[in-house]
Amino acid sequence: MKAYCGEPLAPDAAIAVVANDALGNFVLSTVVLQALRAAYPGARLVAWTGPRVADAAPRLPFVDEVREWLGHAPSELAPLLKPEFDLVLNLESTGWGKTVTGLIAAPDGSVCGPCIDARGRGDLAWPDNDRGRLWADKGWVAPDLKDRYPYLSSGFIGEIFCRLAYLDGPIPRYQVPVDPPPFDVPRTLIATAASLPSKLWPSEKWVQLARELGGPIGLLGAAPERQREHWKGADAEESLIAEAGLIDLRGRLTLPEVAGALSLADRVITIDNGILHVAAAVDAPIVGLFRHGIHRLWAPPAADLTVLTPGDGYDVAAVEVEAVLRAARAFESANPLPPIHP
Repeated sequence: MKAYCGEPLAPDAAIAVVANDALGNFVLSTVVLQALRAAYPGARLVAWTGPRVADAAPRLPFVDEVREWLGHAPSELAPLLKPEFDLVLNLESTGWGKTVTGLIAAPDGSVCGPCIDARGRGDLAWPDNDRGRLWADKGWVAPDLKDRYPYLSSGFIGEIFCRLAYLDGPIPRYQVPVDPPPFDVPRTLIATAASLPSKLWPSEKWVQLARELGGPIGLLGAAPERQREHWKGADAEESLIAEAGLIDLRGRLTLPEVAGALSLADRVITIDNGILHVAAAVDAPIVGLFRHGIHRLWAPPAADLTVLTPGDGYDVAAVEVEAVLRAARAFESANPLPPIHP
């Protein structure tokens, strides 16, 4: 097992991509998976993810197989982790992600990304080249990143991972499976929960925003019991539903149906979470609230995405309601929307 330095792979190589099953990470992984498929059309391409995207990942047309490395006890999963892949691209930096990467790489295979070393005593060393220096760089959100690494044309994390894997050519768009929602949904949709407290916008600002916008507004997200397990903001959502009269869609749609609902929306207002990335995949008009600096890394290059940040040194909570209102109203439909009650 060695660090990958861009050596050509056999046309029928076995390639694995290890990614988190958090929704945004999953959507991001579709960029890399498509780029690998374009570069190696005859390869066996396996997406390693988890049960949170089990209703969507197997439907990706550019992968041959989906396996789960998350959501299972290590003792249950360990017998399935066989050293069979010629290239493993790991998009995760957790200890378990590094371990899985090392276990599934063939003895003479290559690893691109974080991995345990061959003796299990530390991390596999980065390659001694411009890709290795970017892997080791802790400043991916820096405004001068693409100046320091001229092979980058942007600071978008999807491009970064493709170039770290020595993949040339255009950066693919996000792609997710899309199903029509099983009932009518509002044409204004919001998502307020996230994986980190630092991403959140205060519930009182969401209430003010919803009241100012008026009309039916749908709240997307996981079912409340799952929300509390994986995300922050579930309790604030309950007060938001009660005070602003939102239509609660949380947990009522599959991931492909969420994509379908977002594809029909006149506007989507969300913090930096998985819903934002699904909305970008279906070309929805989006107002996205990002932590300053993180927006350079995680805001997808979507034509109808308006990025709002609080400014350097401030939390997302500092973003003003008026700024969000102005951006949201720019997407208003010319025709008034009828009330919708699913």
